[in-house]
Amino acid sequence: MTTEDLLSRLEDVRPRRAGRWVSRCPAHADHTQSLSISEGDQGILLKCWAGCSVADIVGTLGLSVGDLFYDSDLLPH
Repeated sequence: MTTEDLLSRLEDVRPRRAGRWVSRCPAHADHTQSLSISEGDQGILLKCWAGCSVADIVGTLGLSVGDLFYDSDLLPH
């Protein structure tokens, strides 16, 4: 998955600086942008400042945590 693919699934996305965005978290009734999205070395990094887990965030979007990695060969076997 690319960062652009993930961002297209989120609401109220706003850029912060190069490689970083904020949006409303899909895992809870978010009225402000509490979800931080960043591009890491091996994949997309997510942090909900309201405390939602990464698994809950991606699960709400119909994804898995493994989908956040750029290269599936990097996943542990």
